[in-house]
Amino acid sequence: MTAGLDKMMSGGIKKMNKNLTQIRLAVDKIEAHLFDENLDLDAITAALGYSKYHWHRMFTAMTGISVHRYIQRRRISEAARRLIGTTDPILTIALDCGYQTQRSFARQFKAFYHCSPRTYRQRKVFLPLQEIVELNEQQPEALRNFEINLIERPTLQLIGYRTQIRRDFSKIGQCWQRLHRNKLRIANRKDPDFLFGVNDYSDFQLRSHRPSFTYWAAAEVSAEAAIVIGMEKLVLPASRYVVFEYRGRCEASMQPVMELIYGSWLASSDCQLNDQARYDFVQYGEQVDSQGLSTIRVWVPIL
Repeated sequence: MTAGLDKMMSGGIKKMNKNLTQIRLAVDKIEAHLFDENLDLDAITAALGYSKYHWHRMFTAMTGISVHRYIQRRRISEAARRLIGTTDPILTIALDCGYQTQRSFARQFKAFYHCSPRTYRQRKVFLPLQEIVELNEQQPEALRNFEINLIERPTLQLIGYRTQIRRDFSKIGQCWQRLHRNKLRIANRKDPDFLFGVNDYSDFQLRSHRPSFTYWAAAEVSAEAAIVIGMEKLVLPASRYVVFEYRGRCEASMQPVMELIYGSWLASSDCQLNDQARYDFVQYGEQVDSQGLSTIRVWVPIL
């Protein structure tokens, strides 16, 4: 399924590494200001002129941890290096590493290394908790299984169920169970062959260190469709999208797919997420073949 990808590289979207370059610059900024008290996601993205939402999603997908967590782990790692490599007093190391007191440093250190700074120094072995992240420009072979296209899509009207997700991802399955039980009650469906799973990150600014999101399991309807009792309506604005299409199992986890998209493809492209459309959605085909596979499309809004 490489035809769409080849078409994009020769026409719609050129494969560039602007995003990867910006992430590398940000990693360099983190190292240069690692122990600054005001070093956070806001400071990093402001210096780059990037959307906080955009940068955080790419960084987290590429590294597996949030920016806030990465900074914490880098600081503690460098503190551990000094504990083993120097005879500096623990209080001096704590203050140099941005902690207000030796006690707060010791508490954070123990949370990561499961021992006190004094005990760690006595062991005389440096074990880095977080090295400087290495960013790979080469795209994984798995991306060749996607057909990738650029599509302008008008306003999307959806009716279904929503739930707030923080840590309990089982709520997503519960949403889908409710939708499948009641989807025949939804009138004026535009395409009965597909259902939609929407990840809504509209409240991202409020929870930058531990972002939560709203998940929707829904069906597309015409604008005049009545809302079924117990369900809600979601309207997604018109936007330009990068669409990743493949054959897969609807019940499979989307996390590996999203990590490929945000951590590999988007990072090596010149596309920027649409900061006025803080969501993405997955279109699940209802028609299943003999192998249990359906058409699945991931829609990511871009500028």
